Amino acid sequence: MITFSHLYFIAYYLTAIIASAVISAYSVKKIIFITKNRKIYDTPDDTRKIHGAEIPSLGGIGIFIGYIITTAFFWPVGHAFMPYILASSVILFFTGIYDDLMNMRPSKKLLAQLIASLVTVYFADIRIESFYGLFGVGDIPAWAGIMLTTIGCTFFINAFNFIDGIDGLACTLAILYSGLLGCLFLYVGHNSLPAIAFSLVGATAGLLWYNKAPAKIYMGDTGSMLLGFTIFIFSVLFVRMDARESYVHTHAIIHSTQSAFMIALSILFLPIYDAVRVFILRLSRGRSPLRADRTHLHYYLLDAGFSHSQSTAIILLGNIAVIGLAFLLQDVNPVISLLTMFLFAGLMLFAIYRLRKTKLASPVI
Repeated sequence: MITFSHLYFIAYYLTAIIASAVISAYSVKKIIFITKNRKIYDTPDDTRKIHGAEIPSLGGIGIFIGYIITTAFFWPVGHAFMPYILASSVILFFTGIYDDLMNMRPSKKLLAQLIASLVTVYFADIRIESFYGLFGVGDIPAWAGIMLTTIGCTFFINAFNFIDGIDGLACTLAILYSGLLGCLFLYVGHNSLPAIAFSLVGATAGLLWYNKAPAKIYMGDTGSMLLGFTIFIFSVLFVRMDARESYVHTHAIIHSTQSAFMIALSILFLPIYDAVRVFILRLSRGRSPLRADRTHLHYYLLDAGFSHSQSTAIILLGNIAVIGLAFLLQDVNPVISLLTMFLFAGLMLFAIYRLRKTKLASPVI
C-alpha cells in the first residue's frame, strides 16, 4: 500500500533528478555556445576520435555543475564522508578540465587520480573490508583495504574513461549504474543518500540530451573521471552499508552481504572486463597498454556495422544482463557467479568479433 510517506520520497527523488537534469542541460547548452564561439574543439583523429566534425569535449562541466548544486540542496544528514567525496570530485574536475584543454601528461593525471581516490578512501574510510568468501577470502586488514580500494578506484576511473568512445555510451551506462546504486541505497535503509545518486542520474541525463547520436558535445575527461570515481565509491559504500545493516537480508531482494558484494562487482564488471582485455591484447602485440587503438568493445560494434545508438543499446543490454546474473546467482558459490559473468562477457565479445570479422571481410560495393 502506497502511503503519504512513500509519495513524499518519490517526489523528493524525482525533484533531485529533474533539478539536476535541468541545471546540467542548461549548463551544457551554454558550454556548447561558448566553446563554439571560442573554437575550443576536440579535434578528430583516425583512431579513437572518429567524429567527422570538430566537437567540444567539455560536457563534463555540465554534469559537475548539475550534480554539485543539487547535492548542496539534498545534502545527506549524518554522513560525514560526503565532504571528502566532494573534495575528491573537485580534484578530478579540475584535472579533467586541464586535460581536456591542455592534454595533461598521463603520469600527472594518474597521480591526480590516485590522490583523489586516496582522499576519500582514507579520510572517509570508504574501503573494501572483505571479499565475503570470493576465492575463499574473507576480511582483509585495513591497510590492505586502503591500498586495494585506492588502486581499484583509480583503475575504474580509467576503465570508465575508456568506454567514452562513442555517442551516448558513457552517459547511458552512468545513468544505469547511478540509478541502480540509488535504488540499492534505498534498499539498505538510507533515505537521504539515494538523492545524491539520483542527482548524478539527472546531471548525466542533462548531458545525454546533447551527447546522444549525433553528439553536439562530449563529456571529456572532466565528466568521465567524475562519473567513474563516484560510481566506484558508491559501489563500495553500498556493500559497506549492507554489511552494517544486516537486517535487510530478511527480505528477498538481496540474500546476504556476499550477494551485495557480487552485485556491486557486477555493476563495475563490463568496463573493467573490457579494459583488462584491451590491456592484455595490447601487451601481447608489444604495444603500450595506454596507447589508444580500436580494440574496445564499442569500436568492434561500429566496425561490425552497428550505429552509435545501436552499439550503445547492445552494451547497455549486456550490462543489464550481467547485473541480472548477479541477482539470479546470489545463492551459488561467488566464484561460480564471477565465472558466469566472464562466460557471458566472453560469449558476447565472441559474437561481436565474428560479426566484425564478417563485415570487414565483405567486399566494399
